[in-house]
Amino acid sequence: MRGILIITEEGREMASISSALVRAGYTAEICEPCDNSVMEALGNLTPEVVLFDGLSTDRDASEIRRLLATECSLKEVLLVLITTEDRAAEIDLTGIDDFLIPPYTPVEFLARLRLLLWRAKNIDGDQVVKAGNLVIDLRNYEVSVDAVSIEMTFKEYELLKFLATHKGRVFTRDALLNHVWGYDYYGGTRTVDVHIRRIRSKLGETADDLIETVRNVGYRFAG
Repeated sequence: MRGILIITEEGREMASISSALVRAGYTAEICEPCDNSVMEALGNLTPEVVLFDGLSTDRDASEIRRLLATECSLKEVLLVLITTEDRAAEIDLTGIDDFLIPPYTPVEFLARLRLLLWRAKNIDGDQVVKAGNLVIDLRNYEVSVDAVSIEMTFKEYELLKFLATHKGRVFTRDALLNHVWGYDYYGGTRTVDVHIRRIRSKLGETADDLIETVRNVGYRFAG
């Protein structure tokens, strides 16, 4: 049975998430973000995913990642961070596999969890997506072309990653808004077009073949 560790100062608020996980067939454990509490919880289960509530504590996600990797020997565990969109644009993304931005529901979290576990299973052990001379390092949130690092905003990276990890599938602009920006985003679909244009500009000629526009529908990663 798959284990999910929830690290938070707000255990009562996370109870609904924990209950939803158990009903879905997972084993869930809630602990506080201090080292002793995390270590004690890990004595009860070996998690595949750690959900870290960064809004409930001053601890940084990188501290939790180091604790999991060095003290708990969990280098490959998937780390999901609960944060705000503003904070997500500023924090160090290294070692974070996915985000949850409130408000969200247990149903949304379970859906994102299944997708995250599916991606982890279908991406190579180095957590790297390659398409021609484009390399997306999912573990370190880095994009490079011909070994040259490409600077991207958080949403540009998330959009490129989403398309690249669903190679060959066509997504409408509305679907991309839901998956990348979230169901509570009220901006228009033009936002997607603007971000695609920026991504293409930053990737240069590489993107001409990788990100296809499907007329009257949306976009597809064809690399």
